[in-house]
Amino acid sequence: MTAYRLEELFPEQLEARLVECPILVLSFGTIEWHSHHLPLGLDGIVAAAIGDRIAAAAAAVVCPVSYWAVGGVPYPHTLTLPGAVVEPLLMTLFEQFGAMGFKVIVAFTGHFGLEQTLMLKRAAVAVMRRSPVTILPLTEYDLTTDAGYKGDHAGIGETSLLWSLRPDLVRLDVVPADAPLDGVLGADPRGAASAEHGAVLLTMIAERAAAVAGRLLHKTTALQRIDYIQALAMGVNVLEKTAAARQAQPKATVPSITTPAYLAFCQALHQGDYRAALRYAEQKWANLSE
Repeated sequence: MTAYRLEELFPEQLEARLVECPILVLSFGTIEWHSHHLPLGLDGIVAAAIGDRIAAAAAAVVCPVSYWAVGGVPYPHTLTLPGAVVEPLLMTLFEQFGAMGFKVIVAFTGHFGLEQTLMLKRAAVAVMRRSPVTILPLTEYDLTTDAGYKGDHAGIGETSLLWSLRPDLVRLDVVPADAPLDGVLGADPRGAASAEHGAVLLTMIAERAAAVAGRLLHKTTALQRIDYIQALAMGVNVLEKTAAARQAQPKATVPSITTPAYLAFCQALHQGDYRAALRYAEQKWANLSE
């Protein structure tokens, strides 16, 4: 199939796409420290490539990547935009593209710290509650938890993804093997990351996202959409509770988002079992360690 680039379409071409396949893919990255071996714009580079692949698999329209997102790691050369700026922008984008005629929006973020994930998904829920557009807000790992990838920062996953796309931008030999890679969250990528692993993740994310978007467009009833929104909203509650816990106590003492219940929530949500997803999210909300 073909990815249709929004910025290159003429009015009559966009109108034809809105009739044929009214799906839009929005990709988000940021400028952020990714240790010494990866570039500052990794999140956007990867998000743009994945967005293109999602759009091609779904015959959807794809929007140019945005590098303006919430939060970032406490290292140099990192943008840390506040949620009060970004979240209203996200809601406005969703509303205006919905009013333009898109029925489903895939909002994919290659930058998936807790703050960005929360803002993206909360904005999606808020707009869906007052607009007929259906939004699929995705982090890099939402669709890969069953395959063992739960996201990282400059670790095996992100390094592999970029390696498969831009090997010229991966410099694993820049730091001696016995020296730390500052800012890596997750397993050390040296000796473990590979372009082949990245290619598998790219294909998995794109194909699964396109399949979910197609289901939301063609095979979701009004009642199922309500169940979808309720499940996603409970997931937002989990993110909010986790963020509040991190504000009140040391981050290291707060359970990770990716506990078994949350992973089961992700899988059920994207398999279309929205009521099961709601139960898993409620379980995680009741006890963040589950």
